[in-house]
Order: sequence, then C-alpha cells, then structure tokens
Amino acid sequence: MSAGEQAPCLGIIEARWTPIENQTSVTSNSGEADVIEIGDPFWSIEVNVNIRNRVHFDVWDTFLTRRKLADLTFTMWRSLRPTPRDPAITADATLSIVSVDSGNSTVTISDVLSVGRKAYPGDMISYRTANNGYWVGQVLAEATYDGSGEATLSVWPRPVAPHASVTAPRRIAALGEFRLTEAARVQEGFKRWDIRFRAEQVLR
Repeated sequence: MSAGEQAPCLGIIEARWTPIENQTSVTSNSGEADVIEIGDPFWSIEVNVNIRNRVHFDVWDTFLTRRKLADLTFTMWRSLRPTPRDPAITADATLSIVSVDSGNSTVTISDVLSVGRKAYPGDMISYRTANNGYWVGQVLAEATYDGSGEATLSVWPRPVAPHASVTAPRRIAALGEFRLTEAARVQEGFKRWDIRFRAEQVLR
C-alpha cells in the first residue's frame, strides 16, 4: 500500500468535479461582498461506478480498501474529460513546464509538436509538484501555442511549485492527487456492483 496509487478507470458512469473556493464572505443586498480567502481553492470529486464484471469490482473494492479511508492518497484523471479539445494534440511526450506563476494563476508550458495548436477552456493539465504530489487544474481561457511551442495558460485552482526535475506534465489523462473524505458506499447485487465515493484534492 502506498500514497499516490492511481485509481482504476473501470465502469465510471458519473464523475462530478466541483471547484471549491476556500473562503468566507459577508454579502449585502447592494451586490457588494467582503471575501476573505482562508485557504487554497481545490477540487472536490464524487464518483459513481457501475460494474457488471466481478473481476473489475474486486479491482475497485481492494483499491478503495487500500486507501485506509483518509490515510493514503490516490491519483485520478477526469475520466469523462480525458483529452484536450484540440484533436491535433494526441501525445505529451515533448511537453514540459516552463514556469508557474501562482500569483497570477498561470502555467506556461512548451511543446514543440504543438506549434499553432490551441488550449481551450475546460482542458485539463497536471504536473508533479515540488513535494512529490500531483497538481491538476482546468484551463480558463483560450490560448495558442506560439512559434516556439509555448503557451501561457490561465488555470484554476491556483498552481503550486513544480518538481525540480521530474514534472511529468500531462494534458491527456491529467492526474490529480486526492484523499477520501468518507467511506466508500459499496452495493453488491446480482451480476451488478455499484460504488460511490467522495474525495478532495490534495495540494502539496
């Protein structure tokens, strides 16, 4: 058992990714609001798995048991949004992180094979972090890769410092790191197994 184990992708029929703003606020009828950020924003996910294969169920069941509830984290990609919208982007082999600007919530990436390609709102991107975690975010605005293959992406949530040497960025099956927030709900039926679980993004 280890932290960061990748979740199976078998039988996922629903995956709700909810952006959570970690803040407190006081609002008025005038439309004004005083907002105080009390922590970094993060993803909350709720996953619904429906399986008709006993072997696949056992893969999921034992994976969730190995988490020891909130003890060990896991990694997962946005299973119903696995690839960028630009159909010409089909690989990440030459993708690299140029810089991360947490203050402006941007990530600059480079890919010599993506010159003239586009990143679209809703695309996902991830990379290894300085503390050996996995950050995953969503592109907020359209961006075009320039003549050298670089693009600066406006992203949510706020990015964290990348790993010093092995950033392993991904636009395809972009991995984030999560921790279960409650025990998984497992229902076993005749030739049918249902699993639901909730988790929150780990930022490190």
